[in-house]
Amino acid sequence: MELRQLEHFLAVVDHGGLGRAAERLYLSQPTVSASIKALERTLKVELFHRTARRLAPTSAGRQLVPLARRVLDDVVAVQDAMRGAREADGGVLTVMCTPDMSAEAVASWAGGFTRRYPAVSLDISEVGSRHELVAAVADGHAELGFTLALDELRADLAFVELGVQRLLLVRPPGHPARVDRLPLTDLGDLPLARRQVTRNEEDAVHAALTAHGVTATTGATVPSRGAQLAFVLRSGFQAFLPLRMCAAARDAGAHVVETEPLIESPFGVVHRAGPLAPAAQHFVSDVNHALRGWYDAISAHAAAGLGLVDAVVAARDRAQGPTGPGSSRRSPAGPR
Repeated sequence: MELRQLEHFLAVVDHGGLGRAAERLYLSQPTVSASIKALERTLKVELFHRTARRLAPTSAGRQLVPLARRVLDDVVAVQDAMRGAREADGGVLTVMCTPDMSAEAVASWAGGFTRRYPAVSLDISEVGSRHELVAAVADGHAELGFTLALDELRADLAFVELGVQRLLLVRPPGHPARVDRLPLTDLGDLPLARRQVTRNEEDAVHAALTAHGVTATTGATVPSRGAQLAFVLRSGFQAFLPLRMCAAARDAGAHVVETEPLIESPFGVVHRAGPLAPAAQHFVSDVNHALRGWYDAISAHAAAGLGLVDAVVAARDRAQGPTGPGSSRRSPAGPR
């Protein structure tokens, strides 16, 4: 059975005969007649009573009418959905993030995309580890996966680097040692709130401290960056947090310190090898554009003489602008 045969069948039913159906279909009458006969042979039933003046549906033909309409309606729906996917005019874009690249941060970079493509629904979620994220992207459960750079990548996946995550030391409000820069070797005895990592993942903070011979006391191990900040503010711990959260931490009264050296890790997006669908391609492009604007703003403020933390706060405040959250201005939250 072919879809065109169902189309021809419905045209004959709707227009009461071969002649009118052929005119509407821009086909010859013998072509439509042959198509109907082929459909009858396939279904092994007669679909029309043939008279001298017109074709009238048989009982089997009347039963086929709603079924044929449903099939063709479904085909149109599929075509519309796929056209939307091709043109980024609709559908769902599934994005996953690891805990070190939180969904909150990724969502904050997507403002330009959501304004340009309001018909595309974003499904942004977090998984527990980079291993889970890679598996989800490879298996097709996510189209894009935001994560720190991977040491090894499967041959069926690709990685696009978007920036560098910089972690600063955040200390609780009222901490007595208020310095702007601090060697990693002078971390002190204040307990650390650490982020949980799985066995097969390396924690950038642990690696940096180990490389400098620093043994730090762990006061709490928590599942998210937000929980780390909560322990700093409420339990008097210290933690290494990304720039975006450092600005919020300082707003809350915490003391933010640049360490020497800075703890840095490249990050980006994982996707299946091959060309991205238009919606995913536009999403990655818009995120990259937002991050470039954020980096450039920080660099400009730093060149004007501000320290890194002050430059981050100034860049954030300028991006938010005087018009508040309703502004159409893009407000990148900055690299994780």
